[in-house]
Amino acid sequence: MRFTLPEPFPLLNVQQRKHYRRRAAEKRRTAALIASILGSERPAQPFERARIEVVRYSCGSPDTDGLFGGVKDLLDCLTTPSLRADGSVRNKYGIGVIVDDSPRHIDLDVRSVRCKRAEARTEIMVTEIVVAEVMA
Repeated sequence: MRFTLPEPFPLLNVQQRKHYRRRAAEKRRTAALIASILGSERPAQPFERARIEVVRYSCGSPDTDGLFGGVKDLLDCLTTPSLRADGSVRNKYGIGVIVDDSPRHIDLDVRSVRCKRAEARTEIMVTEIVVAEVMA
């Protein structure tokens, strides 16, 4: 499944400087946007293992740690919410595309491409990895 967000995702430094409530509100908006873009293409069951490719198109060239750290909130939106032992919800903004964003469940590839400001966007491709592929 492939989809495009209309803006480049915020980098790590930008996210770290946000108030936690504002960051949570933006995470909710991002999850709702992804859910509306995917519509019926959203999987009935979350992918147990997946390859996720994220390409951030922007007019600047981010540093590597800012690029990879910035994708965290986006990945949180793709995960499946789960109940913790203390009753709180883990990944409460997740829409259930992938089971979890741990290395056991995803192979992550994040790239940056320079472009004109008018062409800035984020492209995400999620591909299910079938268990037979992992064992081969």
